[in-house]
Amino acid sequence: MRPRITASGVPIGYNGGRFVAAPRTFAFGAVLGIPGYGVVEVQDRGGAIKGNRLDVYFPTHKQALQWGVKYLEVEIWQSR
Repeated sequence: MRPRITASGVPIGYNGGRFVAAPRTFAFGAVLGIPGYGVVEVQDRGGAIKGNRLDVYFPTHKQALQWGVKYLEVEIWQSR
């Protein structure tokens, strides 16, 4: 089985599998601080991600459901 690859070209398991999908306003590699999730890089895009939204990655559907939908202030730590 081939590893799944993000839109930026890195495998899903990169950085321990912690990353976010963001709109094109964020460059690949931009580092964001997300309360309750951690400091992560933007490594993916999503067709349904519009405006001020992010999609945080979880390895299982159950974990994603436990996280749910959150409205948080995100810090931009670094932008390339």
